[in-house]
Amino acid sequence: MFVCAAAGFTTLLDSAVLGIGVPAIRSSLHAGTADVQWILASYSLTFGLALVPAGRMGDLVGLRRLFLAGLVLFALMGVVGALAAEPWTVVLARLGQGIGAGMVSSQVLGLIADRFTGTRRARALGAYGTAGGLAGLVGPVLGGVLLGSAGPDVGWRLLLVLNVPFAVTTLVFGVVVLPRDRRSRAGAAVDVVGLGALAAATVLLLLPMVSGFGAPWPVVSVLAAAGAVGFFGWWERRYASRGHTPLLPPALMRARGFTLGTAVALFWFGAVLAMNAVVTLYLIEGLGIAPLHAALAMSGSAVMMAVTSAFGWRVVGRFGRAAVVGAIVAALLVVAGYVVAVNVVPRPYVLAVFATPAVVSGVAGGFVDAPNRAMTLEYAPPGASGVAAGFLQLSQRLSATVSLAAVPGLYLAAVADDAGNYGRAMASALTVCVGMLLVLLMCAVADGRRRKDT
Repeated sequence: MFVCAAAGFTTLLDSAVLGIGVPAIRSSLHAGTADVQWILASYSLTFGLALVPAGRMGDLVGLRRLFLAGLVLFALMGVVGALAAEPWTVVLARLGQGIGAGMVSSQVLGLIADRFTGTRRARALGAYGTAGGLAGLVGPVLGGVLLGSAGPDVGWRLLLVLNVPFAVTTLVFGVVVLPRDRRSRAGAAVDVVGLGALAAATVLLLLPMVSGFGAPWPVVSVLAAAGAVGFFGWWERRYASRGHTPLLPPALMRARGFTLGTAVALFWFGAVLAMNAVVTLYLIEGLGIAPLHAALAMSGSAVMMAVTSAFGWRVVGRFGRAAVVGAIVAALLVVAGYVVAVNVVPRPYVLAVFATPAVVSGVAGGFVDAPNRAMTLEYAPPGASGVAAGFLQLSQRLSATVSLAAVPGLYLAAVADDAGNYGRAMASALTVCVGMLLVLLMCAVADGRRRKDT
């Protein structure tokens, strides 16, 4: 469990530290809006797409081997990104790091799903969530120190290799602690067509956000994405009917508790990551404060996420979906608090006001993320817990890919159109987050009612 938590900390540290370095990367490499969108979204894209094939490869070549190889790739790509001279090099490095992180995470989630059940699984996922919360605290603070001491041109490069020492440490513990792989199991296959359909749908949704194509291409791209999703559903049923293991087995598709829980995880992950990215951009570029001060102002979120993840499963275990619904409502109030602070509070006091919604956001995260995963995986059929865990995280990462491109993109475009009107830019961008939170609120309420009926 320690190795699993360390791996979670290492891979999530990378996501946590990047946001605070984006303004420095923009300035140093003269990155445009589309470059920033790809830098933010690329990691989640390949992270998600690597999860399922890496999980299947773990069956073939062994969990331990895939875990260690993923850590090596993850660390090497961090070094490549730090040496970049062009924005596209950073994007390529982030794509490679995402593959490495997906290789690691698929083995971690499969291990937790196979080794723990019931309350013990909830506690294990809570520990994983706590590691993520600690990464969200340590990453931005260390990043702020590095940017402040080394300067923006060198500081962002140090940010991209910040995870390397943690990756090497986790690698050493993995070599020592993880048991040797048993004989590889034959017959593990990857649903390449299903994975390709999901990848196509995600990229088609991304294209209108990161390209300058005019009408009618955005509409065509979105319709094509919808077609790819429809094809994915048809193919999964056909693939399973032939006796293969699809990305989303029909038994999981029929389990309403799993589909509703997956929808909650999907929209929550995308909304929170996108909101934090926009808030960080505003603090550093809009208010002009130092990255370290921005990290400290938002540190309450990570602290409370780590604390509440450790016991949030107990509260949710007692009150069920009602606790998750309450946390989602609190998250909606957080978004409203950020928008009101930017538009109403005098600029000298905005930073101090931001600390309160950040704390509330962290508390809400502890009551939604890990507990929702545990409740959702309860509906995995026997023998499909690893597949269910992999698809759950796959949906989260694809949601993050689209959200991290769309919401910061809206913010940057609004700032460019009306320079200095950060209040309008924040409101327009965070409206998307509100929409996502409302959808997942409806899913959580529906699942709560379904649980009462059963």
